[in-house]
Amino acid sequence: MKGTADARPDEPAKRRKVGFAAVAETVSCKASECIKLMFVSSPDEMQATFDKEEIMCDVQFAERMFGDDGLIYGYHDLEIDLWLQSNTFHAFVDIRFSGKAASGKTPPTDIMAKLKETFGDSLTDDREAFVNSISENSVHFEKLITEKSGTVSASWVVGGDSNNLEARTGGSENKVGLEQGHVKSGQIVRLELTDPDVSAWHARLNPLSLFYIEGARPIVDNDPLWEVYLSLEIQENRKRVTGFCNVYRFYHYPDSTRLRVSQILVLPLYQGMGYGLHLLEAVNETAIARGCYDVTMEEPSMSLQKMRDVMDVLRLLSVPTLSERVKAAINEGIQRLHSRKALIETSSGSSTNGSGTGPQNPGKENNALNPPRHLREEVRSALKISERQFKRCWEQLLFLYLDPEDKGLQDMFQEALIQRLNAELFEKEKEMEKHANKQIFDMENAHNDSVTFIMHRVRRKAHKELDNLSRLVLESRSAQPPAEDKVTALKESVSEREEDLVGVACGMARHCQRLGVTIPTLEYWLKREVDQATDGTSSS
Repeated sequence: MKGTADARPDEPAKRRKVGFAAVAETVSCKASECIKLMFVSSPDEMQATFDKEEIMCDVQFAERMFGDDGLIYGYHDLEIDLWLQSNTFHAFVDIRFSGKAASGKTPPTDIMAKLKETFGDSLTDDREAFVNSISENSVHFEKLITEKSGTVSASWVVGGDSNNLEARTGGSENKVGLEQGHVKSGQIVRLELTDPDVSAWHARLNPLSLFYIEGARPIVDNDPLWEVYLSLEIQENRKRVTGFCNVYRFYHYPDSTRLRVSQILVLPLYQGMGYGLHLLEAVNETAIARGCYDVTMEEPSMSLQKMRDVMDVLRLLSVPTLSERVKAAINEGIQRLHSRKALIETSSGSSTNGSGTGPQNPGKENNALNPPRHLREEVRSALKISERQFKRCWEQLLFLYLDPEDKGLQDMFQEALIQRLNAELFEKEKEMEKHANKQIFDMENAHNDSVTFIMHRVRRKAHKELDNLSRLVLESRSAQPPAEDKVTALKESVSEREEDLVGVACGMARHCQRLGVTIPTLEYWLKREVDQATDGTSSS
């Protein structure tokens, strides 16, 4: 055997092999999969013999609590039960796992600390203390509702016809007495966040929006322009919160206010029972009573927008002072589609003979999907439906009244829809270019420095003086997408809107039948909804 001294000059000396310890695999789990919420209203529901499935809910989002990836690190077989009192939202957490990871690239998550950042001092891991406080907390909540809230709706029987818009459209209010202990009733109340007790209670409610509203942020409790609408389930004089709606009062020039729905949530245990409709109607009734300018929504989800469309279209068809004028205007709009259809047929025949020039595209005001000016203002004034929302409802009404078997008329409607969406998507680019030189700067105020701003216009000749980043931002605002991307975007928008129209039409049909609201295509859409239900695609 050769030693290193005997190695030839052209042979490198052998190196000693060095071993490295294997890095332990990082253990993690998705927070939204290991967290369960339990809503309790009595100490009995905390007993081991009670079926937790009756009060348990999965969570949908947890990124705001556990980072962008929504992961909890360092635990095997992790289970987190969050028990929330169903009216005061005091919280107890029960954290269980089979083992803690010895090592890994990411240290174990401090679960209690993360939850405390969101729930604050209302969260405890002392089960006995939480159970003992339930009854006392409920007494305080009853006092809060009695002394600090304003009732904005009559009571209704949960599961009765009022959940299906009858109370909303002028039918029976279905009032119930709370002494009927076997009956569950619903009610909407409104709370002002300027009251310290209400603000403290609302701070415990806030985390729910983080679990169920994508991208939600807790609202600023100390801003006096916020108010919260609560939906309550009442049984044997015990009140449970089933949902809530946060509303902001915006100033509208010159002397009015606009109510904007910022967040609305019906808890999973109570969805599909009519609470969402009653919450929205309470906001509408408040806007009418106060003489507000209108009601708007902040980025509604698809399901919320659909519910809003159904509700507002029914209002337009059911309010006696408006319904006849609305129906007359719809018939005029359909007649315009008929005229457009006849013009195209005539032009096609003339073109065949070599003498036609083809039909011209209608102007914006002549588009059948553009409601009459006088009706827009009348609807806004009477029902507080914003102009943008009324245009959606107008499209829906035309779609409901069209003969489904008249392909030519359906084509005219689709053509008008394409023109409207094309204008909405692309003709605003010039308007965006006009504003490309504007910059926004946040300003401090008495409540929150992120809700006040000033807008400053940068002169074009000053662009050379901007830093590279600012110049790139300004240039990107006026960049034009490729033509093929425009076509794709337009096709997708048309397809999505047509799907919305069909879904709302199916949902509308059963409500129209129940309320005695007549539309010419009622039987067609009732049958279509039945067919969808058979296929497992029923609309809600």
